[in-house]
Amino acid sequence: MLLYRVLSAMVGIPVMLFLVWYGGIPFSAALFLLVVVAILEMSRFCRKVGLRIWLPGAVGAGTVYVTVVQWGGGNYLGAALFAAVVMNLIYLIKTYPSFSLADMAVNLFVPLYSGWLLTHLISIRHLPDGFHFVILVLAATWSTDTFAYFVGSNLGRRKLAPSLSPNKSIEGALGGVVGSVSAALVTGLIKHPVPLVHYIIIGLLVGIAGQVGDLVESAFKRLAGVKDSGSVIPGHGGVLDRFDSLILTAPVVYYYLSIIVL
Repeated sequence: MLLYRVLSAMVGIPVMLFLVWYGGIPFSAALFLLVVVAILEMSRFCRKVGLRIWLPGAVGAGTVYVTVVQWGGGNYLGAALFAAVVMNLIYLIKTYPSFSLADMAVNLFVPLYSGWLLTHLISIRHLPDGFHFVILVLAATWSTDTFAYFVGSNLGRRKLAPSLSPNKSIEGALGGVVGSVSAALVTGLIKHPVPLVHYIIIGLLVGIAGQVGDLVESAFKRLAGVKDSGSVIPGHGGVLDRFDSLILTAPVVYYYLSIIVL
């Protein structure tokens, strides 16, 4: 398992860094593939608990979100959300009574969670110094996971959320925050288009949001009774297993940068 994780990282990280550096359509296209797979994985969770997913609508909504963020900008997001709601309302009418209100709510939530939240990586890439800030998000997020794992494995005593993830500890969570702040500061010391204090704050925010995102996905998997969200990434599981933290850290960093810093 560890060998597969290392090999996947050796291949995946350089490819991802190249796509982030290149930006534009290739980066958005790669993210679109992740969004589609993430939607399929979330759909599997929903089916496990008896909820009905209209896959064409969910994937279509995810496609619209990526397209809008890449070419339309935030001004069109409201229109995209409206289109997704109308699409589900039409499907509700067409399939009534087999398609319930709970099903409709899930069909709205899945593309938002698995699609729209991830598209904030594209939004960050579009910012001034966008490449640098995407690297900041990735470095801080991955460092959170790494530090939380090693600190928790060696020093963990008090359980963080035993009902969701028995192996996670409060000590590991604090180690994850330290790792995130450290990675953010190193990134800022290499280049800091904004004052270094913002890197400390971003590190704190990412360290917290990343671990919340990880626990959220653990909750989904426990509700569905599955160990992994999928098997598309050898040694890691599915897209949601690998990118669950980024689902929350990317929006947090984007809104902090766009509202407070830039």
